[in-house]
Amino acid sequence: MKFRELFNAPPAEGYIKNSSILVTALFVIGGILYYPTDGYGTVIALVAALIVLFGQKLLISQMNKDLADMYFAKKQYEATGNLDYLKFILARSNQILTDNKMLSDKGKREVQMLQEYAKKALEITE
Repeated sequence: MKFRELFNAPPAEGYIKNSSILVTALFVIGGILYYPTDGYGTVIALVAALIVLFGQKLLISQMNKDLADMYFAKKQYEATGNLDYLKFILARSNQILTDNKMLSDKGKREVQMLQEYAKKALEITE
């Protein structure tokens, strides 16, 4: 990895909304709070920034795993014709769309596309 790559912003179109603005704001707040709080406010702000970054990392990895599972289920349905795969896609996509408030527009479109595929395939078979 080159040193310059460390300063590049993450891709704008991921599955999860970018939290770099929030992290930058926490860094600025930490800098402002350094002198009035003798450094304690800075530590708290930096810990909060680390928590945000860690949470974003968890959400990204979970979303990638869920999409991979749903695409695998789609592939398996096309290979076997087993309706359980479609039901899995519907259940998982409904859960993602209701629970995950950090989904980007790209993530929502992709999950909705898989959901529509499963609905159409279930309508055809029933």
